[in-house]
Amino acid sequence: MMMIQLKSITPQIVRNAAKQAYPNHTAATRNRQAITPAASVINYARQQGWCGPIRVKRFPVEKPKREAVGIEYLVALEPHAPTNLFALILFLHTTGRRVGDAIGLKLDDIDLDNATAFIRKTKNGEAATVNLVPVLVDILKDLPTHNGHVFGYRDRRNLYDTLWRSCDRAGIKYLGTHQVGRHSFATALEREGGNSKAIADAGGWKS
Repeated sequence: MMMIQLKSITPQIVRNAAKQAYPNHTAATRNRQAITPAASVINYARQQGWCGPIRVKRFPVEKPKREAVGIEYLVALEPHAPTNLFALILFLHTTGRRVGDAIGLKLDDIDLDNATAFIRKTKNGEAATVNLVPVLVDILKDLPTHNGHVFGYRDRRNLYDTLWRSCDRAGIKYLGTHQVGRHSFATALEREGGNSKAIADAGGWKS
């Protein structure tokens, strides 16, 4: 095996090595498995005074196109998801709010008589009141709560595995929470003729 001094390693050498090590892999894999660790090692060596710094251009990664779903997706999901998880997904889909907003809701934030939910602090740092669709109100009336949280989750990481398994049982594509919720909400409003400002106001976007 040919040995190369750290100070002799160039960005192009790192990129070529990534291609050789992962010839049939995606650009994302080459970036994650080869370029990032190699650059980290070399830059650590630089901090020790052993060589100069290095900046390696990552391979371009094509972002997957976001998908929007309609009510039929939720209809397929409902029989295969726990009630509290389905209620959370329905909330996201019909309000356009972030998953963090939903998880943070507590009993005192819900007014079922007026079909509203009060979000005390959004990502933008502002409070917001959103309307709840009738079917969600009906579910929430009978939904047991855990730890004082409306949907029973205290951390978003606790719901993704359950959502994935529920989608698998339902025979539908797993799209996470953002695409099914916030993205689909905005897409539906756009298809109904909503302008950018109206959509931003409805979903709590600043722009």
